[in-house]
Amino acid sequence: MKAMLGTPQVEVALRWLATAVGALLLLMGIGFLVMPELLATVLLAAEPARAVGINSLRGDFGGLFLGMGLFVLIGTLTRHPRLLLVPIVFLALIVTGRLISLVVDDLPVVTKGAIAGELLFLAVLGLSLRASIARKANPAHPAVHAAAPPLRMAVVLGLVVIVVVVGAFQAQRQIGLRLLSAAALRSNGLASLPDGLHIGLAGTGAPLPEHRRHGVCTFVLAGKHLFIVDSGPGSTKALELMRLPLGDIQAVLLTHMHSDHIGGLGELMLKAWTRGARQQPLKVIGPEGVDKVVQGFNMAYAIDTDLRIAHHPPTIAAPEGAGAIAETIRSFDAEGAATIFQAPDLKVTAFLVDHRPAEPAVGFRFDYKGRSLVISGDTLPNETLRRQAQRADILLHEALQPEMLQIIHDAGLKAGQPNAAQLASDIMTYHTFPEEVARIARDADVRHVVLHHFLPQVPMRIFHSAFLGDARKIYRGPITMGAEGMLLSLPPESSDVRLGWLL
Repeated sequence: MKAMLGTPQVEVALRWLATAVGALLLLMGIGFLVMPELLATVLLAAEPARAVGINSLRGDFGGLFLGMGLFVLIGTLTRHPRLLLVPIVFLALIVTGRLISLVVDDLPVVTKGAIAGELLFLAVLGLSLRASIARKANPAHPAVHAAAPPLRMAVVLGLVVIVVVVGAFQAQRQIGLRLLSAAALRSNGLASLPDGLHIGLAGTGAPLPEHRRHGVCTFVLAGKHLFIVDSGPGSTKALELMRLPLGDIQAVLLTHMHSDHIGGLGELMLKAWTRGARQQPLKVIGPEGVDKVVQGFNMAYAIDTDLRIAHHPPTIAAPEGAGAIAETIRSFDAEGAATIFQAPDLKVTAFLVDHRPAEPAVGFRFDYKGRSLVISGDTLPNETLRRQAQRADILLHEALQPEMLQIIHDAGLKAGQPNAAQLASDIMTYHTFPEEVARIARDADVRHVVLHHFLPQVPMRIFHSAFLGDARKIYRGPITMGAEGMLLSLPPESSDVRLGWLL
């Protein structure tokens, strides 16, 4: 291998490949300077946080990629190939960071392409440097620098870079219009999913504010049957961004009538009607009180409904498809369960939970082709939930961390905000602690736990360990901290749990 790398032909070929890598890195740097939000979305699967994030993308990532590209080109187009060590070190550190993330983060891998590309760049640059060093150490071969890309190419490339940057800034309008044209009609985000039980998290938040989380909302796709469980504030927008076919919703299932579980229902009713061209109202199923909630949203949106019927043709806003109709879950058996939907291979069960004084409150179990999902709703630990969770593939459970809320309580008192302190204290009395979730999962022999509806919010990965407390010591199975856009897929008649991403 070393002898082959020392041959002139191999060195020249690797130099050309390394030069191409340098040019690509340079173009990526230009992209971050001109279109930072687009590059962040496409290359990093990341959303910049307001103006500060955009500024960092332009400065940090633009500078990083431009710097790596320039060092690569100088190293390949001059007699100083050891300059390739600079981008090699940076790429190695970037890959190391990604690999660490694979081990310690609970989120699905959304940057497989980025890792593959960075490893490929690293291999090309490393081999090019090795070939150059091997050739210099082999006196049998003459210098081949003249056969490699000439230095004047660097000057020409530099001029091209300047022209591209200036031209891209000048053509931002045209670029934006073309990108909008390409993205305007995106396909159904669920169309490519295979048969199975799929769970998507559109909202994992709670009433306490956190800019990256929406009010609690989950979609469940069982074969061709699409359900929405709860509709918290802001969650309809997340469902649209996940490219969910809202017109195909079979029913919305509400666990209880707290505002953080119903606040987005009006918007969901509207979007399912107009975007889906529904010919019948959206069905909303829930415990006692659901009829009042649905009636209220129908009344609140009545004027808007009339205006849209007047403006759009019936193919868009059919009068008979507007609004929603309520269906109350009433007939629970002796064990607190009621079947609310049944079809070949699919059974949906509602069961009573303990969220007093919010009662009745329910959770839901979905069984489809040998796979099962249990959604706890808001609750204290209770025997009905433990019974329904028996051998479930996934238990999607809310969680409250008492030590963190105690800190918020104490901070509220010190800051002279007794109401905030009292709220933090009150909510501890009717939610489940992570360790309690772990005991339920252990006792019920659950395969995989996914937490959502975090109290308090956990905006960064560094808070996860503190939030979970001793939960991982109690339950030895996987515990995933849910996040917006997460997709969990359960193929029929198997034990696989596949993690994906829709945002």
